[in-house]
Amino acid sequence: MFCYVLNVNKKGLAAFIFSGFMFTLAAIFIYNAYVERKKCDKQTVMAQELLESGNYNEAIEAYQKAMSMKYGDEELLSVGLAEAYAGIHEYDKALEVLRSLYEDKKTTLVKEKIEDITARKSDYNFNQLISYGDTYFSNKEYNKAIDEYEKAKLIKSREDISYVKIVESYIAMEKYDLAKEEIQEGLALTESEKLKKMLNQVDKHLKELKYEEIINKASEYIYQENYDEALKRLSEAKSLIPEKDTAYKQMAEIYITKKEYDKAKKLLDSYLAKYKSKEAKDILKKVNDLIALKLKKEKMLNELYDALNEVNVEAIIKILKDDFFINNIAKETPVYYSPSGSVNLSMGQCLLITDRYNVYVGGFKDKKKDGVGIRFELIENKNKSGWRYYQGEWNLDMPNGMGKTVEEITISDKRGNKKKLTTKSSGMFIYGTEGEEIKKSYYLDGVEWKREKYTSEEEITKSFEYEYSYQYGHD
Repeated sequence: MFCYVLNVNKKGLAAFIFSGFMFTLAAIFIYNAYVERKKCDKQTVMAQELLESGNYNEAIEAYQKAMSMKYGDEELLSVGLAEAYAGIHEYDKALEVLRSLYEDKKTTLVKEKIEDITARKSDYNFNQLISYGDTYFSNKEYNKAIDEYEKAKLIKSREDISYVKIVESYIAMEKYDLAKEEIQEGLALTESEKLKKMLNQVDKHLKELKYEEIINKASEYIYQENYDEALKRLSEAKSLIPEKDTAYKQMAEIYITKKEYDKAKKLLDSYLAKYKSKEAKDILKKVNDLIALKLKKEKMLNELYDALNEVNVEAIIKILKDDFFINNIAKETPVYYSPSGSVNLSMGQCLLITDRYNVYVGGFKDKKKDGVGIRFELIENKNKSGWRYYQGEWNLDMPNGMGKTVEEITISDKRGNKKKLTTKSSGMFIYGTEGEEIKKSYYLDGVEWKREKYTSEEEITKSFEYEYSYQYGHD
Protein backbone atom coordinates (compact mmCIF):
# COMPACT_ATOMS: atom_id res chain seq x y z
CA MET A 1 0.00 0.00 0.00
CA PHE A 2 2.75 2.34 0.96
CA CYS A 3 4.56 1.56 -2.24
CA TYR A 4 1.44 2.41 -4.24
CA VAL A 5 1.00 5.71 -2.54
CA LEU A 6 4.64 6.50 -3.07
CA ASN A 7 4.30 5.64 -6.69
CA VAL A 8 1.25 7.87 -7.05
CA ASN A 9 3.05 10.72 -5.34
CA LYS A 10 5.99 10.39 -7.72
CA LYS A 11 3.67 10.69 -10.73
CA GLY A 12 1.96 13.76 -9.32
CA LEU A 13 5.25 15.39 -8.55
CA ALA A 14 6.49 14.73 -12.06
CA ALA A 15 3.31 16.24 -13.47
CA PHE A 16 3.66 19.24 -11.21
CA ILE A 17 7.27 19.71 -12.16
CA PHE A 18 6.41 19.44 -15.90
CA SER A 19 3.57 21.88 -15.51
CA GLY A 20 5.85 24.30 -13.74
CA PHE A 21 8.43 23.93 -16.44
CA MET A 22 5.96 24.56 -19.20
CA PHE A 23 4.57 27.54 -17.36
CA THR A 24 8.07 28.88 -16.97
CA LEU A 25 8.74 28.35 -20.69
CA ALA A 26 5.50 30.10 -21.56
CA ALA A 27 6.36 32.94 -19.25
CA ILE A 28 9.79 33.22 -20.79
CA PHE A 29 8.29 33.17 -24.31
CA ILE A 30 5.73 35.82 -23.43
CA TYR A 31 8.36 37.96 -21.82
CA ASN A 32 10.70 37.65 -24.80
CA ALA A 33 7.84 38.49 -27.17
CA TYR A 34 7.00 41.50 -25.02
CA VAL A 35 10.62 42.60 -25.10
CA GLU A 36 10.79 42.11 -28.88
CA ARG A 37 7.60 44.08 -29.37
CA LYS A 38 8.96 46.84 -27.21
CA LYS A 39 12.19 46.89 -29.22
CA CYS A 40 10.27 46.89 -32.51
CA ASP A 41 7.94 49.65 -31.31
CA LYS A 42 10.92 51.66 -30.16
CA GLN A 43 12.68 51.10 -33.47
CA THR A 44 9.53 52.08 -35.37
CA VAL A 45 9.11 55.28 -33.35
CA MET A 46 12.74 56.16 -33.93
CA ALA A 47 12.36 55.55 -37.69
CA GLN A 48 9.25 57.75 -37.78
CA GLU A 49 11.03 60.53 -35.90
CA LEU A 50 13.97 60.38 -38.28
CA LEU A 51 11.58 60.50 -41.23
CA GLU A 52 9.69 63.47 -39.83
CA SER A 53 12.92 65.35 -39.10
CA GLY A 54 14.10 64.85 -42.68
CA ASN A 55 16.97 62.48 -41.87
CA TYR A 56 15.94 60.20 -44.70
CA ASN A 57 19.07 58.04 -44.98
CA GLU A 58 19.03 57.28 -41.26
CA ALA A 59 15.29 56.73 -41.45
CA ILE A 60 15.82 54.16 -44.21
CA GLU A 61 18.25 52.24 -42.04
CA ALA A 62 15.89 52.45 -39.05
CA TYR A 63 12.91 51.22 -41.07
CA GLN A 64 14.93 48.38 -42.59
CA LYS A 65 16.05 47.32 -39.09
CA ALA A 66 12.47 47.53 -37.78
CA MET A 67 11.27 45.43 -40.70
CA SER A 68 13.83 42.75 -39.82
CA MET A 69 12.30 42.44 -36.35
CA LYS A 70 9.34 40.33 -35.40
CA TYR A 71 6.03 41.85 -34.50
CA GLY A 72 6.49 44.96 -36.62
CA ASP A 73 3.55 46.40 -38.61
CA GLU A 74 4.65 45.45 -42.11
CA GLU A 75 2.26 47.86 -43.86
CA LEU A 76 3.16 50.80 -41.64
CA LEU A 77 6.88 50.12 -41.91
CA SER A 78 6.76 49.62 -45.70
CA VAL A 79 4.90 52.89 -46.18
CA GLY A 80 7.40 54.66 -43.93
CA LEU A 81 10.35 53.17 -45.78
CA ALA A 82 8.80 54.24 -49.10
CA GLU A 83 8.43 57.77 -47.74
CA ALA A 84 12.08 57.78 -46.66
CA TYR A 85 13.17 56.70 -50.15
CA ALA A 86 10.93 59.37 -51.66
CA GLY A 87 12.60 61.89 -49.36
CA ILE A 88 15.91 61.35 -51.16
CA HIS A 89 14.13 61.11 -54.53
CA GLU A 90 14.66 57.36 -54.78
CA TYR A 91 11.15 56.96 -56.15
CA ASP A 92 11.81 53.67 -57.97
CA LYS A 93 12.98 51.99 -54.72
CA ALA A 94 9.98 53.44 -52.91
CA LEU A 95 7.62 51.99 -55.52
CA GLU A 96 9.45 48.64 -55.40
CA VAL A 97 8.80 48.42 -51.64
CA LEU A 98 5.14 49.34 -52.02
CA ARG A 99 4.42 47.08 -54.99
CA SER A 100 6.04 44.14 -53.23
CA LEU A 101 3.76 44.75 -50.25
CA TYR A 102 0.71 45.24 -52.50
CA GLU A 103 1.14 41.73 -53.92
CA ASP A 104 0.33 40.35 -50.44
CA LYS A 105 -1.81 43.12 -49.00
CA LYS A 106 -4.00 44.91 -51.51
CA THR A 107 -5.09 47.56 -49.06
CA THR A 108 -6.42 51.02 -49.89
CA LEU A 109 -3.57 52.66 -47.97
CA VAL A 110 -0.90 50.93 -50.05
CA LYS A 111 -2.73 51.61 -53.31
CA GLU A 112 -3.10 55.30 -52.52
CA LYS A 113 0.53 55.53 -51.46
CA ILE A 114 1.65 53.94 -54.76
CA GLU A 115 -0.39 56.54 -56.62
CA ASP A 116 1.02 59.33 -54.44
CA ILE A 117 4.66 58.28 -54.94
CA THR A 118 4.08 57.82 -58.67
CA ALA A 119 2.69 61.38 -58.90
CA ARG A 120 5.58 62.75 -56.85
CA LYS A 121 8.03 60.93 -59.08
CA SER A 122 6.42 62.59 -62.11
CA ASP A 123 6.57 65.99 -60.41
CA TYR A 124 10.20 65.50 -59.49
CA ASN A 125 11.24 64.37 -62.98
CA PHE A 126 9.20 67.19 -64.51
CA ASN A 127 10.79 69.82 -62.30
CA GLN A 128 14.25 68.37 -62.88
CA LEU A 129 13.82 68.63 -66.65
CA ILE A 130 12.53 72.17 -66.33
CA SER A 131 15.54 73.00 -64.15
CA TYR A 132 17.95 71.50 -66.69
CA GLY A 133 16.24 73.50 -69.42
CA ASP A 134 16.49 76.69 -67.38
CA THR A 135 20.22 76.14 -66.94
CA TYR A 136 20.68 75.82 -70.70
CA PHE A 137 18.44 78.85 -71.25
CA SER A 138 20.50 80.99 -68.86
CA ASN A 139 23.61 79.97 -70.85
CA LYS A 140 21.82 80.97 -74.09
CA GLU A 141 21.88 77.36 -75.31
CA TYR A 142 18.28 77.66 -76.43
CA ASN A 143 18.05 74.51 -78.59
CA LYS A 144 19.29 72.35 -75.71
CA ALA A 145 16.87 74.11 -73.39
CA ILE A 146 13.99 73.30 -75.77
CA ASP A 147 15.03 69.61 -75.79
CA GLU A 148 14.69 69.46 -71.98
CA TYR A 149 11.38 71.36 -71.98
CA GLU A 150 10.04 68.97 -74.62
CA LYS A 151 10.88 66.01 -72.35
CA ALA A 152 9.08 67.74 -69.50
CA LYS A 153 6.08 68.30 -71.77
CA LEU A 154 5.82 64.53 -72.33
CA ILE A 155 5.40 64.06 -68.57
CA LYS A 156 2.81 66.80 -68.10
CA SER A 157 1.27 67.77 -71.42
CA ARG A 158 -1.49 69.77 -69.78
CA GLU A 159 0.82 71.97 -67.71
CA ASP A 160 1.49 75.29 -69.41
CA ILE A 161 4.98 75.86 -67.96
CA SER A 162 6.82 73.70 -70.51
CA TYR A 163 4.99 75.40 -73.41
CA VAL A 164 5.78 78.81 -71.92
CA LYS A 165 9.47 77.95 -71.55
CA ILE A 166 9.69 76.65 -75.13
CA VAL A 167 7.99 79.79 -76.43
CA GLU A 168 10.42 81.97 -74.47
CA SER A 169 13.32 80.07 -76.04
CA TYR A 170 11.97 80.58 -79.56
CA ILE A 171 11.41 84.27 -78.85
CA ALA A 172 15.00 84.58 -77.60
CA MET A 173 16.12 83.12 -80.95
CA GLU A 174 13.65 85.43 -82.78
CA LYS A 175 11.92 82.38 -84.28
CA TYR A 176 8.46 83.84 -83.90
CA ASP A 177 6.75 81.46 -86.34
CA LEU A 178 7.83 78.46 -84.25
CA ALA A 179 6.88 80.32 -81.07
CA LYS A 180 3.36 80.83 -82.43
CA GLU A 181 3.04 77.15 -83.36
CA GLU A 182 4.07 76.17 -79.82
CA ILE A 183 1.55 78.56 -78.29
CA GLN A 184 -1.24 77.15 -80.46
CA GLU A 185 -0.27 73.61 -79.44
CA GLY A 186 -0.32 74.62 -75.78
CA LEU A 187 -3.67 76.41 -76.02
CA ALA A 188 -5.20 73.30 -77.61
CA LEU A 189 -4.50 71.43 -74.34
CA THR A 190 -4.61 74.20 -71.76
CA GLU A 191 -6.56 77.38 -71.07
CA SER A 192 -3.41 79.23 -70.09
CA GLU A 193 -3.87 82.99 -69.78
CA LYS A 194 -0.11 83.37 -69.93
CA LEU A 195 0.01 81.63 -73.30
CA LYS A 196 -2.79 83.89 -74.57
CA LYS A 197 -0.78 86.96 -73.56
CA MET A 198 2.31 85.50 -75.20
CA LEU A 199 0.31 84.91 -78.39
CA ASN A 200 -0.45 88.62 -78.53
CA GLN A 201 3.24 89.38 -77.96
CA VAL A 202 4.36 86.94 -80.69
CA ASP A 203 1.73 88.20 -83.12
CA LYS A 204 3.05 91.71 -82.52
CA HIS A 205 6.60 90.58 -83.31
CA LEU A 206 5.43 88.75 -86.43
CA LYS A 207 3.60 91.87 -87.56
CA GLU A 208 6.72 93.96 -86.98
CA LEU A 209 8.84 91.51 -88.99
CA LYS A 210 6.29 91.56 -91.82
CA TYR A 211 6.19 95.35 -91.56
CA GLU A 212 9.97 95.65 -91.89
CA GLU A 213 9.95 93.20 -94.79
CA ILE A 214 7.38 95.35 -96.62
CA ILE A 215 9.28 98.56 -95.81
CA ASN A 216 12.53 97.08 -97.16
CA LYS A 217 10.79 96.02 -100.38
CA ALA A 218 9.27 99.48 -100.72
CA SER A 219 12.73 101.01 -100.22
CA GLU A 220 13.99 98.95 -103.17
CA TYR A 221 11.19 100.32 -105.33
CA ILE A 222 11.98 103.86 -104.17
CA TYR A 223 15.64 103.37 -105.11
CA GLN A 224 14.46 102.21 -108.56
CA GLU A 225 12.14 105.27 -108.72
CA ASN A 226 9.20 102.89 -109.11
CA TYR A 227 7.03 105.08 -106.89
CA ASP A 228 3.67 103.49 -107.71
CA GLU A 229 4.80 100.05 -106.51
CA ALA A 230 6.51 101.62 -103.50
CA LEU A 231 3.26 103.38 -102.53
CA LYS A 232 1.32 100.09 -102.81
CA ARG A 233 3.75 98.35 -100.44
CA LEU A 234 3.82 101.26 -97.99
CA SER A 235 0.03 101.39 -97.95
CA GLU A 236 0.05 97.69 -97.04
CA ALA A 237 2.52 98.35 -94.21
CA LYS A 238 0.42 101.31 -93.02
CA SER A 239 -2.64 99.05 -92.71
CA LEU A 240 -0.64 96.34 -90.93
CA ILE A 241 0.62 98.57 -88.07
CA PRO A 242 -1.25 101.89 -88.25
CA GLU A 243 0.53 103.38 -85.25
CA LYS A 244 4.04 103.14 -86.75
CA ASP A 245 5.17 106.25 -88.60
CA THR A 246 7.74 104.74 -91.00
CA ALA A 247 5.30 103.97 -93.83
CA TYR A 248 3.60 107.36 -93.49
CA LYS A 249 6.91 109.20 -93.60
CA GLN A 250 8.14 107.34 -96.68
CA MET A 251 4.82 107.80 -98.47
CA ALA A 252 4.92 111.52 -97.70
CA GLU A 253 8.48 111.77 -99.05
CA ILE A 254 7.37 110.05 -102.28
CA TYR A 255 4.49 112.50 -102.66
CA ILE A 256 6.97 115.34 -102.09
CA THR A 257 9.25 113.93 -104.80
CA LYS A 258 6.24 113.74 -107.14
CA LYS A 259 5.28 117.29 -106.07
CA GLU A 260 1.92 115.97 -104.85
CA TYR A 261 2.05 118.07 -101.72
CA ASP A 262 -1.69 117.99 -100.96
CA LYS A 263 -1.62 114.19 -100.79
CA ALA A 264 1.38 114.31 -98.44
CA LYS A 265 -0.38 116.83 -96.20
CA LYS A 266 -3.62 114.83 -96.05
CA LEU A 267 -1.70 111.65 -95.21
CA LEU A 268 0.35 113.21 -92.41
CA ASP A 269 -2.62 115.12 -90.99
CA SER A 270 -4.60 111.88 -90.69
CA TYR A 271 -1.68 110.16 -88.91
CA LEU A 272 -0.91 113.00 -86.50
CA ALA A 273 -4.60 113.28 -85.57
CA LYS A 274 -4.25 109.87 -83.86
CA TYR A 275 -0.57 109.41 -83.04
CA LYS A 276 2.48 111.42 -82.06
CA SER A 277 5.68 111.59 -84.11
CA LYS A 278 8.21 114.40 -84.13
CA GLU A 279 9.64 113.24 -87.45
CA ALA A 280 6.19 113.14 -89.04
CA LYS A 281 5.52 116.67 -87.71
CA ASP A 282 8.81 117.87 -89.19
CA ILE A 283 7.89 116.42 -92.60
CA LEU A 284 4.43 118.00 -92.37
CA LYS A 285 6.06 121.38 -91.70
CA LYS A 286 8.21 120.85 -94.78
CA VAL A 287 5.10 119.94 -96.79
CA ASN A 288 3.26 123.05 -95.60
CA ASP A 289 6.27 125.18 -96.58
CA LEU A 290 6.34 123.51 -100.00
CA ILE A 291 2.61 124.09 -100.45
CA ALA A 292 3.10 127.77 -99.60
CA LEU A 293 6.03 127.90 -102.03
CA LYS A 294 3.96 126.13 -104.69
CA LEU A 295 1.11 128.62 -104.29
CA LYS A 296 3.55 131.52 -104.57
CA LYS A 297 5.08 129.94 -107.68
CA GLU A 298 1.66 129.39 -109.23
CA LYS A 299 0.71 132.98 -108.52
CA MET A 300 3.87 134.27 -110.22
CA LEU A 301 3.51 131.85 -113.14
CA ASN A 302 -0.08 132.92 -113.61
CA GLU A 303 0.99 136.57 -113.60
CA LEU A 304 3.71 135.80 -116.16
CA TYR A 305 1.22 133.85 -118.31
CA ASP A 306 -1.17 136.80 -118.36
CA ALA A 307 1.61 139.36 -118.91
CA LEU A 308 2.88 137.44 -121.95
CA ASN A 309 -0.60 137.09 -123.44
CA GLU A 310 -1.15 140.82 -122.90
CA VAL A 311 2.41 141.64 -124.10
CA ASN A 312 2.86 143.64 -120.90
CA VAL A 313 6.61 144.11 -121.31
CA GLU A 314 7.07 145.99 -118.05
CA ALA A 315 5.33 143.24 -116.06
CA ILE A 316 7.26 140.51 -117.88
CA ILE A 317 10.64 142.14 -117.15
CA LYS A 318 9.70 142.74 -113.52
CA ILE A 319 8.92 139.02 -113.07
CA LEU A 320 12.02 137.78 -114.93
CA LYS A 321 14.25 139.96 -112.76
CA ASP A 322 12.50 138.99 -109.50
CA ASP A 323 14.79 137.07 -107.10
CA PHE A 324 12.00 134.60 -106.30
CA PHE A 325 11.59 133.80 -110.00
CA ILE A 326 15.33 133.41 -110.49
CA ASN A 327 15.94 131.24 -107.41
CA ASN A 328 12.75 129.18 -107.19
CA ILE A 329 11.33 128.88 -110.71
CA ALA A 330 14.03 129.42 -113.31
CA LYS A 331 16.40 126.97 -111.59
CA GLU A 332 14.00 124.10 -112.32
CA THR A 333 13.81 124.62 -116.09
CA PRO A 334 12.28 123.62 -118.33
CA VAL A 335 9.04 124.63 -116.61
CA TYR A 336 5.62 124.04 -118.19
CA TYR A 337 2.55 125.72 -116.75
CA SER A 338 -1.11 126.07 -117.54
CA PRO A 339 -3.64 128.00 -115.43
CA SER A 340 -6.01 125.04 -115.83
CA GLY A 341 -3.51 122.87 -113.99
CA SER A 342 -3.29 120.41 -116.88
CA VAL A 343 -0.45 120.78 -119.39
CA ASN A 344 -1.11 119.17 -122.76
CA LEU A 345 1.94 119.32 -125.04
CA SER A 346 0.33 117.06 -127.63
CA MET A 347 -2.30 119.64 -128.52
CA GLY A 348 -2.81 122.61 -126.25
CA GLN A 349 -1.57 125.92 -124.93
CA CYS A 350 0.76 126.61 -122.02
CA LEU A 351 3.65 128.62 -120.63
CA LEU A 352 7.21 127.36 -121.19
CA ILE A 353 10.17 128.73 -119.25
CA THR A 354 13.33 127.61 -121.07
CA ASP A 355 15.71 129.46 -118.73
CA ARG A 356 15.68 132.66 -116.68
CA TYR A 357 15.96 134.77 -119.85
CA ASN A 358 13.60 132.98 -122.27
CA VAL A 359 9.86 132.38 -121.88
CA TYR A 360 7.03 131.42 -124.25
CA VAL A 361 3.25 131.32 -124.12
CA GLY A 362 1.27 129.79 -126.93
CA GLY A 363 0.24 126.66 -128.72
CA PHE A 364 1.93 123.26 -128.71
CA LYS A 365 1.59 120.25 -130.95
CA ASP A 366 3.50 117.02 -130.49
CA LYS A 367 5.64 118.74 -127.81
CA LYS A 368 6.75 121.50 -130.20
CA LYS A 369 5.66 125.14 -130.43
CA ASP A 370 2.84 125.32 -132.94
CA GLY A 371 0.03 127.74 -133.73
CA VAL A 372 0.03 131.25 -132.29
CA GLY A 373 2.43 132.23 -129.54
CA ILE A 374 4.85 134.75 -128.14
CA ARG A 375 8.48 134.17 -127.16
CA PHE A 376 10.12 136.79 -124.97
CA GLU A 377 13.87 137.06 -124.27
CA LEU A 378 15.57 139.20 -121.65
CA ILE A 379 18.96 140.53 -122.83
CA GLU A 380 21.62 141.03 -120.18
CA ASN A 381 25.30 141.08 -121.12
CA LYS A 382 28.39 143.23 -120.66
CA ASN A 383 27.80 145.55 -123.62
CA LYS A 384 24.07 145.99 -123.69
CA SER A 385 20.83 145.17 -121.95
CA GLY A 386 17.25 145.01 -123.10
CA TRP A 387 14.70 142.61 -124.41
CA ARG A 388 13.13 141.19 -127.56
CA TYR A 389 10.13 139.11 -128.49
CA TYR A 390 8.49 137.41 -131.45
CA GLN A 391 4.70 137.19 -131.54
CA GLY A 392 2.89 135.34 -134.28
CA GLU A 393 2.58 131.96 -135.92
CA TRP A 394 4.79 129.00 -135.06
CA ASN A 395 5.52 125.58 -136.52
CA LEU A 396 7.99 122.91 -135.44
CA ASP A 397 9.40 125.12 -132.66
CA MET A 398 10.19 128.02 -135.07
CA PRO A 399 8.49 131.25 -136.14
CA ASN A 400 6.66 130.35 -139.34
CA GLY A 401 3.92 132.54 -140.79
CA MET A 402 2.71 136.05 -140.08
CA GLY A 403 4.28 137.67 -137.05
CA LYS A 404 6.14 140.57 -135.60
CA THR A 405 9.28 141.15 -133.58
CA VAL A 406 10.14 143.94 -131.19
CA GLU A 407 13.63 144.49 -129.79
CA GLU A 408 14.67 147.16 -127.37
CA ILE A 409 18.26 147.60 -126.18
CA THR A 410 20.04 150.21 -124.14
CA ILE A 411 23.56 151.26 -125.15
CA SER A 412 26.01 153.99 -124.16
CA ASP A 413 27.42 156.49 -126.65
CA LYS A 414 31.01 157.80 -126.59
CA ARG A 415 30.04 160.40 -124.02
CA GLY A 416 28.53 157.77 -121.75
CA ASN A 417 24.94 158.77 -122.44
CA LYS A 418 22.37 155.99 -122.32
CA LYS A 419 20.37 155.52 -125.49
CA LYS A 420 17.34 153.30 -125.99
CA LEU A 421 17.15 151.72 -129.45
CA THR A 422 13.89 150.05 -130.46
CA THR A 423 13.33 147.98 -133.64
CA LYS A 424 9.89 146.76 -134.71
CA SER A 425 9.51 144.28 -137.57
CA SER A 426 6.38 142.72 -139.07
CA GLY A 427 5.66 140.45 -141.99
CA MET A 428 6.08 136.85 -143.07
CA PHE A 429 8.58 134.60 -141.35
CA ILE A 430 9.73 131.28 -142.76
CA TYR A 431 11.08 128.86 -140.18
CA GLY A 432 12.90 131.49 -138.18
CA THR A 433 14.01 133.78 -140.99
CA GLU A 434 12.42 136.88 -142.50
CA GLY A 435 10.62 136.15 -145.76
CA GLU A 436 8.81 138.02 -148.48
CA GLU A 437 8.01 141.66 -147.55
CA ILE A 438 9.17 142.88 -144.17
CA LYS A 439 8.36 146.26 -142.62
CA LYS A 440 10.72 147.75 -140.06
CA SER A 441 10.52 150.80 -137.81
CA TYR A 442 13.36 152.21 -135.71
CA TYR A 443 12.99 154.36 -132.60
CA LEU A 444 15.58 156.31 -130.67
CA ASP A 445 14.56 156.99 -127.10
CA GLY A 446 10.94 156.41 -128.13
CA VAL A 447 11.04 158.74 -131.15
CA GLU A 448 10.75 157.23 -134.61
CA TRP A 449 14.13 157.56 -136.28
CA LYS A 450 13.68 155.56 -139.46
CA ARG A 451 11.20 153.36 -141.33
CA GLU A 452 11.84 150.93 -144.19
CA LYS A 453 10.37 148.04 -146.16
CA TYR A 454 12.12 145.33 -148.16
CA THR A 455 11.64 141.82 -149.60
CA SER A 456 13.64 138.67 -149.14
CA GLU A 457 15.18 139.17 -152.60
CA GLU A 458 16.64 142.51 -151.59
CA GLU A 459 19.75 143.07 -149.45
CA ILE A 460 18.89 142.81 -145.78
CA THR A 461 19.21 146.12 -143.94
CA LYS A 462 21.88 146.46 -141.29
CA SER A 463 20.64 146.36 -137.70
CA PHE A 464 19.55 149.56 -136.01
CA GLU A 465 22.31 149.13 -133.44
CA TYR A 466 24.87 148.85 -136.22
CA GLU A 467 23.62 151.89 -138.06
CA TYR A 468 23.44 154.00 -134.90
CA SER A 469 26.95 152.94 -133.87
CA TYR A 470 28.23 153.74 -137.33
CA GLN A 471 26.80 157.25 -137.23
CA TYR A 472 27.21 158.16 -133.55
CA GLY A 473 29.42 155.50 -132.03
CA HIS A 474 29.04 153.80 -128.69
CA ASP A 475 31.20 151.80 -126.32
